[in-house]
Amino acid sequence: MLQENDQEWLSGNPTWWPNSEENDKLFRYGEEIPTESWDFTTYDIGGRGWMRQRLEPVAPRILFTTAWSLFFLIASAIPLIFSNKIFVDDQNLAISFFLISWFLLLVPFLQFSNGNSESFNLFPLQIIPFILGIFLFLLHILIDPKLGWLSYFFFIFAWFKTVQNISKSLSVNSARWLLPILQSDFSEDIFNDGWILLSKKFRNGLIAKWSKELGPYSGEITGLSWGNHKFIAFSMVYNDRIIHDPFNSNFLENELLKDILFQSPVKILGESWPLNFIQIAEDE
Repeated sequence: MLQENDQEWLSGNPTWWPNSEENDKLFRYGEEIPTESWDFTTYDIGGRGWMRQRLEPVAPRILFTTAWSLFFLIASAIPLIFSNKIFVDDQNLAISFFLISWFLLLVPFLQFSNGNSESFNLFPLQIIPFILGIFLFLLHILIDPKLGWLSYFFFIFAWFKTVQNISKSLSVNSARWLLPILQSDFSEDIFNDGWILLSKKFRNGLIAKWSKELGPYSGEITGLSWGNHKFIAFSMVYNDRIIHDPFNSNFLENELLKDILFQSPVKILGESWPLNFIQIAEDE
């Protein structure tokens, strides 16, 4: 059972993809291999080299809350349409529905995001129309109630743009690339050019970042422990929220990403993968 848990920690739990075929354990649709300058291996071979660690998909975990958020956003207008005709205060009910809507849209996404950074970040909220909606909502109280409907339009627009941001962030499979190492092998000298070291010692958490501009992405190296094993993990993080597998057919490369993906972040081969992570084929 322990070995099976180790293998699923690396290649993913089959329940994450209930309609998958048996051979998807080794290769899933859209997955590609790194460039030749990377030393990499696969779940069934092992040995030395980087290996893909699949991460649990975020989309299935937020599907229902996102759908319900639209329901409550639409429902927030109903008390205002039937003002003074319902048994509770219509404005308080409308505000409650409104807050529930945005809570259901944003909180689950933020909770299940798998990025490494814990810094404050407004993504995926489409901030400008949302702020305009708040501004017009305040004006509708002070100046003209009709401005409330214009405010509602901006909130609806902000909701759809926010959902588009979420959808785009989840359009690429989530995976990071791991390399087993000995803690004593970690040093500044093992990193290739372009990486800024944030820690001189191995630690769990962020230890290096790519120095150049990558558009919506950040290139990050984190330290990772699983049982008695130590790893360095290479991640491409979209808007500090979602880790994208850079070696995937849905990943859109551009010139800014050329250097970081051309070669491995480190010069060393790392340690051999322990056999408890390797899915050895059974003889028929």
